[in-house]
Amino acid sequence: MVAKCPVSGKSGISCPAASSNANNVATSYPNAAKLNDDGIITNLNNKRSSEGMGLPSSMSQETIDMIIATAPVVAPKALDITKCFYGKVMGNHPELKQFFNTAHNVPISDHQPKALAASIIAYATNINDLAPLLVEGGPIESICHRHVALAIHPMQYVVVHENLMAAIGEVLGEVVTPAIAAAWSEAVLFLAKAMIDTEEPLYRMVERREGGWSGFAEFEVSKIAALTEEVKQVSFRPPADSPLHGKKFAFTEGQYLTIQIDIDGDGLTAPRHYTATSPTGADYLQCTIKKQKGGKVSTYVHEQLKVGDKVTLATPMGVFTLPEEPSSSVLMSAGIGVTPMVNMKRKLGDSLKLVVHVDRRPESHPYREFFEEDSNSKTLFKYTRVTGRPTVEDLVGETLEMAGMDNEFFICGPEKWMMDVQEALMAKGAKKVVCEVFGSQLATGCPFFQTS
Repeated sequence: MVAKCPVSGKSGISCPAASSNANNVATSYPNAAKLNDDGIITNLNNKRSSEGMGLPSSMSQETIDMIIATAPVVAPKALDITKCFYGKVMGNHPELKQFFNTAHNVPISDHQPKALAASIIAYATNINDLAPLLVEGGPIESICHRHVALAIHPMQYVVVHENLMAAIGEVLGEVVTPAIAAAWSEAVLFLAKAMIDTEEPLYRMVERREGGWSGFAEFEVSKIAALTEEVKQVSFRPPADSPLHGKKFAFTEGQYLTIQIDIDGDGLTAPRHYTATSPTGADYLQCTIKKQKGGKVSTYVHEQLKVGDKVTLATPMGVFTLPEEPSSSVLMSAGIGVTPMVNMKRKLGDSLKLVVHVDRRPESHPYREFFEEDSNSKTLFKYTRVTGRPTVEDLVGETLEMAGMDNEFFICGPEKWMMDVQEALMAKGAKKVVCEVFGSQLATGCPFFQTS
């Protein structure tokens, strides 16, 4: 009998959750970030700007008109195109596997192809006015933050362009005339320049902030604490010989930490992103990890990672953050979606009006005591194995009864739950609702935020 992959349920494919040989795990990372001659801590040695790449700084009207005209043909085939793209790019450039969680990609899953397909459709739909995609906290900014967290560099956009255009041609066939191909090529290259030019200032920002670096830096596991049966809190400090040793780490509350562990010793285990739960400005970094069924990295963390082990980290990034001057806010989470709320609570102070959380039972609720210890903060905790699962209407109704409508609402949890809660809040007249998906948000259809 052929074994099935616990992630996809399929037989006859390589499973990302297959047991790894602990003897192959890297024990040090000699190529990690170091202090360079400019006083910057980095391990990025590739070209860093779009200058000299010949990328278009604008699109011709002919290109815009062609994208608008052909979008109805491309959109229904977008997922087929992106599946073909990932098959091609991974085959032609296997080194890129280090950037993509194989559990989320073909042939196991279409999660990552769906995210790229949604990006293509959104781009084509807004080609006349890209403002909805470029808003603060929106899709483009979110993608650029993720690219910085993965240490993506400009020349990789060239690889994407080549393989995406090949996939478009293969899937659409003779429909793609030279004029259509030229228009889509220019549109893709224009977007590449826009993203490169957005990412470079982000790289400079993280290199210059307190305790900052770019790329991946080596850290040691300094503490592991079990918060629940399925959730562990893992803390990291720079080794004594690191240029980051003794530093305090600045980041924005709600951002995620990117961790890379070379589990198989081949450099191809993709980084994972987990919310940073250490206080901002602390002399250590920390993330909180739930053990996922079939999860390669989360399983390794829970079963094999130990204090003293080396990992590499990218500096915290992400757009699920509070405004610089927070206003009256409500935090709503379910399951492991509680993690961004930890630092948001620390930041909000008296502006925090209510903390809402849904979990199975009290003992499976991470950080329950943390939220309960502050007698000035109101909480609304619902445990489905104790009192049953609340309907979205009841939960939103009780939330608004306790906190009122005049708040910003920050939500993190399962995608469908977030979409339903966001819709219910907006229907009641909420002024702003912000959501965070753990993964590729564009693959879910869950809006980054909505305002009244």
